[in-house]
Amino acid sequence: MFNPAPLLCSVVILALSGCASVKMLPSDAAAADFGPTAEGKRGWSSYRETAHFPGVSRAQTYEAAKAGLASADFALVRAEPARGVVQGQRGMTAHDWNIVAGVYFRESGDGFAVVVLAEGSKDLGFSGDATGGAWTGRILQGMRAHLQR
Repeated sequence: MFNPAPLLCSVVILALSGCASVKMLPSDAAAADFGPTAEGKRGWSSYRETAHFPGVSRAQTYEAAKAGLASADFALVRAEPARGVVQGQRGMTAHDWNIVAGVYFRESGDGFAVVVLAEGSKDLGFSGDATGGAWTGRILQGMRAHLQR
């Protein structure tokens, strides 16, 4: 007689092994790469985008990071303004099992430099890694909108 339990366990383990976790992201701004590294897609489902916000304080940048994640429908997972990090997680879409993102910020000249990193699940989804690249831009757009108020 066929026992479906081993097959079911294998499928669950395979599905969970591809899930994105905030542990995949740098722990804080000190660990994030603020250098002139290439932007855009940087792997199967890894994305990076940078910005500079002149004339803003740490508190304003921190609030904008939270607003940027919220505007892209990310749930706040971790926020430590002193360490320059705000991280969030977004659930399943038609293209991904889940997406995590981190906004990292540090003082730079007359304002704050920001790096936004997004990681999608390492699976094929229903149509592959199709939407991940837009998350970093959506988060930065939400940050800009918040700062313009």
